[in-house]
Amino acid sequence: MVVPPALGGEAGTTASSEFRQVETVPPPPAFLYNRPPLPDQILQDKRQGRYATGIPIIGTDPDNGIWYGAQVQWYDDGRKDSPFFYYAPYRKRITVNVGRATEGTQDYWVDYDQPYVADTPWRVRGFGGYLEHKFQRYFGIGESTLGKLSFPGLPGVSFDRAEDYFNHLSDNSNGTTFARYNAYDRRQLLFTGDLERDYLGGVLRPLVGLQISHVDARDYTGKTVNGYVEQETKLHTDFRNGSIRDFEGGWLNLARVGLTYDTRDYEPDPTSGVLGQLLAEGSMQWMGADSRWGHFSATGQYFYPLVLEKTRLILATNAVYSNSFGGVPFFAYPSMNAPGVYTKEGLGGFRTLRGFYGERFVGPVQIQGNLELRWTVGSFTILNQNLRPMFVPFLDLGRVFDKSDRFSFDKWQPTGGLAFRLAWNVATIVSFDLGFSREGYGFYMETGHPF
Repeated sequence: MVVPPALGGEAGTTASSEFRQVETVPPPPAFLYNRPPLPDQILQDKRQGRYATGIPIIGTDPDNGIWYGAQVQWYDDGRKDSPFFYYAPYRKRITVNVGRATEGTQDYWVDYDQPYVADTPWRVRGFGGYLEHKFQRYFGIGESTLGKLSFPGLPGVSFDRAEDYFNHLSDNSNGTTFARYNAYDRRQLLFTGDLERDYLGGVLRPLVGLQISHVDARDYTGKTVNGYVEQETKLHTDFRNGSIRDFEGGWLNLARVGLTYDTRDYEPDPTSGVLGQLLAEGSMQWMGADSRWGHFSATGQYFYPLVLEKTRLILATNAVYSNSFGGVPFFAYPSMNAPGVYTKEGLGGFRTLRGFYGERFVGPVQIQGNLELRWTVGSFTILNQNLRPMFVPFLDLGRVFDKSDRFSFDKWQPTGGLAFRLAWNVATIVSFDLGFSREGYGFYMETGHPF
C-alpha cells in the first residue's frame, strides 16, 4: 500500500521522532475532572485544526477476494489554546468509505463522531451506509457450527481445511453443483444515531440511540451457477426445517440504551485504561420491524503499558459476551453490537477470530476473547505526516452456545498470528493482520485496531 500525503486543511504541527516532554497541560474542563490528559507521546504529534487522511483500500481476505477502493478520514482536532485539545481524541471525525471486492461485495458508508458538542458533555454519533455482500457466508446457527465442515454432496465426509472444503463444493456433477451451499446475497441499508453524555468527571457515558435498517436476502437454491443448477443451500435447508425465520430479509429497526465506563487515555490507540460497555437493543414493531426480538452485549477491554519509552509495548485485552433472544431473524444473529460499533458480526474475521471465514460461528450466545502485544518501534515524519509503525502478535478465542446456560469449556476455537500496523497522524490506524486457525489462514487490511 502506498501512503499518500494528507489531503489538505489547516497546517498541523508535528514533532520530531523523539518522545519529548510537551508543554504544560492545562486543567480539564469542569465536567472532565476525572479524565487524564492524552499521553505525551500522543500530544507531541497531535495536529492542530482540520486535516484529512486518505487511505487506498488495497487488500484481500478469504471472504471477499481482492478489495479495492478508498477511505477518507476527516478530523478537526481543535486548537492548542482549548483544553479539549489535551483531553479529547478529536473534536470531530467524519469517515467516508467506498469499497468493492472481486467476489461482489460493495461497502459505501459514512460515519460521524463528535465528542463534547459545543464544549458540553454531550456526544453525537451517526452512521449511514449501503452494504452489499454477494456470497455472504452462512454456516448455520448455534453449536452445530462448531464441528468440521461438510455438505450433502459428499455424505459422511468432513474437511479439516476450509480451502479443501470449498474446492469440493465447486465440483460439478450431472449438471448440478453445491458451489453456493454456504452463500446467499445480502443487501442492507443501515442508519444509526446515538446520543451520549459524560458523567462522573468524564468516565461514565449513558447512551440512547436508534437504528433503522432493511436487509434483502436472496438464496441460490435452484439458480444456475456457471452453467450448473445449484442444489439446496444450507440456508434453504434450515428455513425448510423451521430452524430460522425471515428467510427473505426484513426490517431491523431497533431502539437501544447503553452504558460506557471509559478510562482509556486515547481512544484510537490506547496505552492504558479500562473500557467497559453494556448495550441493550430491542426491535420496534411500531416502527416497522418484522419481528419481536432483543439483543444484549457486555464488553470489557484493558490496556496496560509494559514499556513506555521510545519504543512502547502495550498489553491489550478484549472480552465480549453477546446474547440474542426472542424471534430473531437469521441475519440478525451475527450481531455483536456495542456502543459505537454496529457492523461487527459473528465469530470469524478481522474483529473476532482472525484466520476463520467471516461469520464462521454464529449463535444466540457468542463469546470472544482477544489478546495483543502492540509494540510501537519508533516514530518518524515524512512530508509533515507523522508515522508510527507497530508489530502486533495476537491470540483470539471464541465460541457460540445455543443458550447461556449451556456454557462449556470444550470446543473453543483459538486463532493466532501477527499484524503490522501503522499509526498515521496518531488517530488513523492502518492494519495488516495475518491470522491462522485450524481451518486455514486469513489476511486482512483494515482501518483501526480490531478493538
